[in-house]
Amino acid sequence: MGIAFFGEPYYRGTSRGYEIALFDLVCLGILLALVNKKHFTYFPPGSILYLIYYLLSAISLINADSRLIAGYELFKMGLMYLFFLVAYNHLIRFKNLKIILYSLAIVLILNFISMINQKYIQGYYQPSGLFPHRNSTAMFVNLLAPIFLSYLLNCNLKRKEFVFFLSIFTICAISVVFALSRGAIFFFPISCAIVTFLSLLHKVTTRKLVVIMGFFVLAILGTIKSAPMIIDRFEKAPEASGNTRIELAKTALRMANDRFFGVGLNNWSIKASWPYNYTDYEAWPYFNPETDKMGIVETAYLLVAAECGWIGLLSFLLWLGYYYVQNIFNFLHYRKTTGNYIPIGILAGLTAIYGQTTLEWVIKQGINFYELILIFAIIAAMKHIYEDYKKSQKREMFDETS
Repeated sequence: MGIAFFGEPYYRGTSRGYEIALFDLVCLGILLALVNKKHFTYFPPGSILYLIYYLLSAISLINADSRLIAGYELFKMGLMYLFFLVAYNHLIRFKNLKIILYSLAIVLILNFISMINQKYIQGYYQPSGLFPHRNSTAMFVNLLAPIFLSYLLNCNLKRKEFVFFLSIFTICAISVVFALSRGAIFFFPISCAIVTFLSLLHKVTTRKLVVIMGFFVLAILGTIKSAPMIIDRFEKAPEASGNTRIELAKTALRMANDRFFGVGLNNWSIKASWPYNYTDYEAWPYFNPETDKMGIVETAYLLVAAECGWIGLLSFLLWLGYYYVQNIFNFLHYRKTTGNYIPIGILAGLTAIYGQTTLEWVIKQGINFYELILIFAIIAAMKHIYEDYKKSQKREMFDETS
């Protein structure tokens, strides 16, 4: 939450104002402090690809109906880059990841408490906790849960720490079930399977096998307990929901094919509605074209293509893909260190949310965007630290004691 200048709170877009949050101000203060230090990096690994995506997003404004609204998203994307600089430079300077793990764990605890309140006291069928939408909650959790699972499997933790992070992972699993996001429910077990496989590939120990068997038993019990609710969610999903996704995808394709640079960043809701003809209004019998505004297409990939053109989508995919591939290299570089749990967890988490993004657009919501940027900063920092290690042969890479 923050203060939005020139905002339109009911606008159906990825940004609804020039929003400044307390977090952004704190981030700016840290940035100013870090800039005065030696060896500050303005262009961390992968940043050029993000700036290309930013540039193409800015160029799309030539086709925007409202450049003010398009500016909302550009402003947010600029704040994201500032956060990326802060996170990256902080990590390469202090090499302290554990404080990030504990901080994110606290967020998940507070969110879980909120979800419990919403579900059992307020009576919500699909609670969202502290997030603006249940899909946002599920995607946020889906990226972090594999990291905590990898931490449990690959690090020799003290009893109290093991119990704490086991509780956090359990909270993650329950939160995904409570949110009942079909995309998240589908990809959550896939990400856990990736962590388990890579952890065993790295090294098979009796402790790992015991922990994995314990998780397996808990997973079976949890599945039995939650199966009726999950089955009900899939079976009772309205047919209109599926048709809506298809029609919105068709609308996005018409936009992307019509304009080389797209119809304008954050202008989807405007261009998908009357008087523009990208939408087949006959497919929406209860939709009044002259008064109603169309919702956002349920995939971030097609949303980017519609607003920024196919070339914009290409830059977006190259940016996402760079960190995915770099994380694989990190996995290979750190495979003989205790810090290997980080790329293992990140690889599984990115696989989950990249897949979930084909079904939902929430990766572009502010809180999920910040989370993604943080993970990218960790990947970039691990690359930098490994390269420094190779040059100096000093053992200063991430490990479970950092």
